[in-house]
Amino acid sequence: MFKVLFFGDVVGAIGRQGLVQTLPNLIKKHTPDLIIVNVENLAHGAGVTLKTLNELVSAGVDVFTGGNHSWDNPLGRPLFDDPEWKNRLIVPTNYGASKGGRNAILIEKSGAKILLANVMGRLFTHPDTSSPFEALDRILKQHETDGPNVILVDIHGEASAEKEAFGHYGDGKVAGVFGSHTHIPTADAKILPGGTAYVTDLGRCGAYDSVIGFEKKSVLKRFLGQSSENYDLPKNGACEVNGVALTLDLDTGRATHIERIREIVDV
Repeated sequence: MFKVLFFGDVVGAIGRQGLVQTLPNLIKKHTPDLIIVNVENLAHGAGVTLKTLNELVSAGVDVFTGGNHSWDNPLGRPLFDDPEWKNRLIVPTNYGASKGGRNAILIEKSGAKILLANVMGRLFTHPDTSSPFEALDRILKQHETDGPNVILVDIHGEASAEKEAFGHYGDGKVAGVFGSHTHIPTADAKILPGGTAYVTDLGRCGAYDSVIGFEKKSVLKRFLGQSSENYDLPKNGACEVNGVALTLDLDTGRATHIERIREIVDV
């Protein structure tokens, strides 16, 4: 059996601190072979930097998925094609092809080969986003000769129906489909009939008393038409850490267990 911890979008410094603070006990409890985190909002809510990625690496995180905001921080853009990071940091295959980065990586750890892939949902997202269903087919074909024991996919999208449909499309083809992007954890973690672990959204690692991890007053001003400024981020307070713990069967390439993780800590 192979164990994985997969965490949702980390939103800014408070999200990083909350995850780093929570990880030691979660590692002790679940004894994971692999830790995966979505980091499109890692550096002050927009993109990544070397410093913020290294904070999570030092805490035990192995690899990182992304989304439409992955390239937002200019300091982080070179990392997506940096030889030291291109095997740890991926972005959606069906969006932002010209921006750089890999969309799938083969991870070899604890005697297993894990293929980790990243796609974007198409509904209510950027008009240049192509079909995530076709993107998954391309990824599976491109890597079929690599012989992965299990395949995991982060679908970064707005629409719950599209993500759930994608989960059923991948059922039996991959070991896990995990939604990200909305920052709101969903209560539907389950094993689909074909042996694929699924959850519509992992949720966020970010401020608890907030709107999707951002300072609530700044968000409300945008909704009320009183401001067009970027959202602010809370600097401290309660942080929620959301994700899932998985158990995977390396012989069958299927999931045998999925368990919700939700911790609330003060940072």
